[in-house]
Amino acid sequence: MLPWMIAALALLTAFALAVLVIRLRADQRVATADRAHQRQAHVQASAQAEVLKAAIMKGVEDALLILDADLTIVETNESARRLFGQHLAGKTLMSALRQPDLEVLFHDARRVRNETVERRIELDHRIFHARALALSAPDSEFEVMTLRDVTQLQRLERARREMVSNISHELGTPITSIGLLAETLLNVAEREKPKRLRKMAKDIRRETDTLRHLVQEMRDLSLIESGQMPIRLTPTPLLPIVTHTLQQLESLAENKEQVVTVDVPADTAVLADDVQIQRALKNIVHNAIKFTPRGGHIRISARRSDTEAVLAVSDDGPGIPAEDLSRIFERFFQVDRARREGTGLGLAIVRHIVRAHGGRAWAESAEGQGATFYITLPLVGAETEDAPDTPDW
Repeated sequence: MLPWMIAALALLTAFALAVLVIRLRADQRVATADRAHQRQAHVQASAQAEVLKAAIMKGVEDALLILDADLTIVETNESARRLFGQHLAGKTLMSALRQPDLEVLFHDARRVRNETVERRIELDHRIFHARALALSAPDSEFEVMTLRDVTQLQRLERARREMVSNISHELGTPITSIGLLAETLLNVAEREKPKRLRKMAKDIRRETDTLRHLVQEMRDLSLIESGQMPIRLTPTPLLPIVTHTLQQLESLAENKEQVVTVDVPADTAVLADDVQIQRALKNIVHNAIKFTPRGGHIRISARRSDTEAVLAVSDDGPGIPAEDLSRIFERFFQVDRARREGTGLGLAIVRHIVRAHGGRAWAESAEGQGATFYITLPLVGAETEDAPDTPDW
């Protein structure tokens, strides 16, 4: 082979190698760029997943627990930490919450994987609606639990049942009385005994008035609770509210020879709807007159704090047993269930009227030593905050 041919062949071989090297380097650059792009996409996906997880954990109002296959807590949201403590992660479900029924719930959830199992469970004297979900993934298993505090809802459901029962009881007695009176009236009418007829007619009127009063107070209470009965707060002197209320009850106190004293500063002005506050005060004073014995003493007084006036009504009655004191503002609750006086709604109406004014209502009593009922009203010109939810006894 001629020398020039060898040189040409060597040159072609070198050129081919150079092209191959250039292509390999280009492929490496593309591969490197692809890997970088994939890494960037993975980082972005991970960041988006973290943002999504944080949003879900924050957006769920229920207590949320994420656990592994051993029921060890892996992640919690703020609601769970607020309810059960800040250091839940790393603990087993049993050591963190100490409620065996929750583990039983998860065992039930594992039998029907990917489906929710739920029930109500008592935990730390509260009622929770617990939901458990056991998820299966190709390479791992984890569990999800939510806990919703339904203690208040449970209490409201019980109160609703008691209210229906109380309404049935309160309406049943006068309806039965009216039926019996009407039947007797028909029988007596045949024998023409006018005196007895008049007495039974009065009894029918009394029971009818009781029903009408009960229905009216139930309607008013419903309007007050739902905010449909407007409360117009205007600067109002407190003393005229007290005197006008007493004028309506003066004859009742005189019939029992009772003494009513008033100690309310004339310069005390409150923000109030005078009609509604007179109604609330009338209910309290009427009870004081009813339970104070003949010749007893009823005292109405007021004092001022920085932001509110505290109005007190004290009596010489039998007082309220300690076990009943926390319930006297409940609907239909009466200390002496044997008495057929009143509807049991008067103090409930007092509480809601006073609350609508931004005030509080409560009572203090020692059995056998009378009782004192308190209501508070905002003073004119005072900087007031929303009233606390205590002590609404």
